[in-house]
Amino acid sequence: MIRKMALLLGAVVLASILVLPASAAPPACQQATKQANTTFLKQQHTAKRTFVAQQNAARSALQAQQKAARDALEAQQKAARDTLAATHPTQAQTDALVAQQAAARDALEAQQKVARDALNTLQKTQRTAFNTQQKAQRDAFHAQQKAAKQACHPAHPQHP
Repeated sequence: MIRKMALLLGAVVLASILVLPASAAPPACQQATKQANTTFLKQQHTAKRTFVAQQNAARSALQAQQKAARDALEAQQKAARDTLAATHPTQAQTDALVAQQAAARDALEAQQKVARDALNTLQKTQRTAFNTQQKAQRDAFHAQQKAAKQACHPAHPQHP
């Protein structure tokens, strides 16, 4: 939304520059073009920083959730081991618990790897789309800037 507003603001500034009469002072025209360029670059930089921060936050949230799940499983498994130890289990019962806990740990690790891979793929796709969008905005803005600069410096009439 902010990007669209900044792009719209840039377009309005450039349109007003194009509408100015040919007698307008070139320095003011050039200054407006320069200001529009500065504003656009700041907007793109801010959008990039916001995007990166959002991706970092999503990655951190996943890592925290996965750590909490690992910690919960570890605590549950320790409680199960302690409970079993208090009942003076047979070797078969101990082996069964160890096997069951190893399987649960492996399943959690596999599930977490799938979630990490999915997030990485999603973020890569989002990054590609974001970069493509910014490039398209840059290309459109540069075309507008070129038109504005031509309006600032109208072609001199040819003398026969």
